[in-house]
Amino acid sequence: MTDNFNKPKNMTDLGVSFEERLEQLGKLSKQSRETNLSSSHRSQMATNHNRGVGQSFNSDSRGMSSRSKQALEEYKERGQSNQILKVWFMLMQAFDSKMKHFFGEEPDVHFMKFAVALTPESYKRLEANLLERLDEDREWPPSLIRLRQLANSPTKEVMYIARQNLFHNPVPSSELGRVELFIRKYKMRELKNFSERNFESEFNRKYTQWFREVLLDDMDIKFDEQQSEMKRFLDVEYATEHDKQREANIAQGKAFDNKFGQKILEAMREKKSQVEEVGPEEVQNIEQLRKEQQRLAARIRKDIGED
Repeated sequence: MTDNFNKPKNMTDLGVSFEERLEQLGKLSKQSRETNLSSSHRSQMATNHNRGVGQSFNSDSRGMSSRSKQALEEYKERGQSNQILKVWFMLMQAFDSKMKHFFGEEPDVHFMKFAVALTPESYKRLEANLLERLDEDREWPPSLIRLRQLANSPTKEVMYIARQNLFHNPVPSSELGRVELFIRKYKMRELKNFSERNFESEFNRKYTQWFREVLLDDMDIKFDEQQSEMKRFLDVEYATEHDKQREANIAQGKAFDNKFGQKILEAMREKKSQVEEVGPEEVQNIEQLRKEQQRLAARIRKDIGED
């Protein structure tokens, strides 16, 4: 099996049609599907998920190629065969006949490699995207490349919630997820340049890009580290040499050994001298002079009155 495929010319060759499979699963709500599922079908699904991988593959792997059998044994030793079976059954339940047509009756080495590479989060994203496609009656992704893309892509619902949280009904930053917070901190200017007419499509395209950058490459952490480093460089590094020189001058008593320092010292001395000019003796002399002036004024008034 390869990631490439050729679309079959005759859809009846696939057995059960895609539309019939959708009808079996039910294109109603999740609650309706659960209500309409027979008890035997529910028990069969539970059995498929709970049954040991070793037993399932031991009975069905006879038709596998030697390469696939060897790969499966290696994954069993690593404890990863359960994950392969889980992904395979999930896709078989949703796309039974098409899965068999494009991927064969059993997973090969390419599918195994894809399945074990899924994290719990990427598996949930893959499942959510596939269910969303089923609900919208869209063509299913018949290649591993497309499946990988869906495993690393947000659903339409996730992007709708992001638009609400960032624009239509903004919430505090403490309530935002990693991708939304990254957009608010670093990408809002770019978003504001989007045209109103095509805002939703442009937002979804860029959100998918930023979604992968944040969750796969930790771009938000890298941006935060770069911003912190730049702030530290601007606030500390440039001031460090100046601060060291200033502290050294103060410690050596040379704080005023410059043109501006001398002017400050002169101003301080003048202010101090003005305060110290009027001492106790000067106050007494001033008071005595005032009294003599009063006596002289009284004598002058008396002489004028006698005349």
